[in-house]
Amino acid sequence: MNRFAYIRLWVGSLLLWVLSASSALGQIAPNVPLPATLPAYELPARPSFFTEPTEADAAAITEGLVVDDSGRPVAGAVCWIRGSRLAVFTGPDGRYRLPVPARYLSRRGQVRITLSGIGFVGQRLQLDARRAEQPVLELPVDRRPLID
Repeated sequence: MNRFAYIRLWVGSLLLWVLSASSALGQIAPNVPLPATLPAYELPARPSFFTEPTEADAAAITEGLVVDDSGRPVAGAVCWIRGSRLAVFTGPDGRYRLPVPARYLSRRGQVRITLSGIGFVGQRLQLDARRAEQPVLELPVDRRPLID
């Protein structure tokens, strides 16, 4: 046996010993956490592109339903106010609730929003923020072929 074979044998037996010791420790004291040998990797903190608006400083709240071509709700679509980074995502039922600050409302109470989602063609809309329930918004499926 060469030197590397001995090292592999030693590392393998050490690993086997550690695994058996940890399983024995788990049987003796199941609530005692094992010490971590390596620190957990944490992603560096990066600010998100979008920020969720709060209802406290909202002059109006628009809420509605986003559906696809066939009328099924679109989950995870982004609904954001144009000219800002204020956005919300649609829930699993396709509904959104978007608080609109006064500075993004026009004189007539309209707000310009953009709807988009993966696999869908984005839509730019102008909604009347004074209405309690918005009309059902449709996101058409993007049927364009992928280019090599």
